[in-house]
Amino acid sequence: MTDIDGGDLHALILAGGLSRRLGGVAKAGLMLEEQTLLARTVDAAACVIAAHRTTASGAGKGDGGIAVVGPVEKIAGWLATAKHRGQAVAVQENPPYCGPAAGIAAGTGALAGESGHVLVLACDMPHAGEVARFLVAKLADCSPGEGVMAVAAGKQQPLAAIYPLAELRAAADAARASHRLENASVFSLIARLNMLEVAVPAQLTADIDTWADARSQGIAAGPPAAEG
Repeated sequence: MTDIDGGDLHALILAGGLSRRLGGVAKAGLMLEEQTLLARTVDAAACVIAAHRTTASGAGKGDGGIAVVGPVEKIAGWLATAKHRGQAVAVQENPPYCGPAAGIAAGTGALAGESGHVLVLACDMPHAGEVARFLVAKLADCSPGEGVMAVAAGKQQPLAAIYPLAELRAAADAARASHRLENASVFSLIARLNMLEVAVPAQLTADIDTWADARSQGIAAGPPAAEG
């Protein structure tokens, strides 16, 4: 695991969204194995950052930060079961609930440092930690200014990726200046970034969009009847 431009590894976790297909129930607060999905994701990110920092090339670096993007007034409650909640700073996109591209922009603005990489994860992937380990292992193959993105079943996963921090922040600043952040796609935000792809098992990027998805991942919540 090598941070090729000498900076830290940070994390940015998206925990906003209106969860319409869950009847407005926040994905971040769903419980799995006695933790919320957001707490699981923050703990997974913190462990990956720590492992990265203690490699030979990363020894002596400072801890990377973790930005959690979503409704700030609710994030502390969702993180109550997280062992590493003290490493996380909460921020919300502006205006609220205006999409993941705006969330990424808000998150990059909350992170300290000018170099290194940022692990970007959606909070509703129960196997986010395993995905992150695949991604960090691929960083050794990056050239300066490159990042890595998970590909599952042939589909790119922009919310399971590690981006070069400076380049991602610059892309967000440019999109904001030209009023192209609100309700924009993540792919439009990262279109000019250089990314390597890493194939991961499809089940590792499974996320929670419906109650059927939740139950398939062992989350005992929501309406018992199948969606129509």
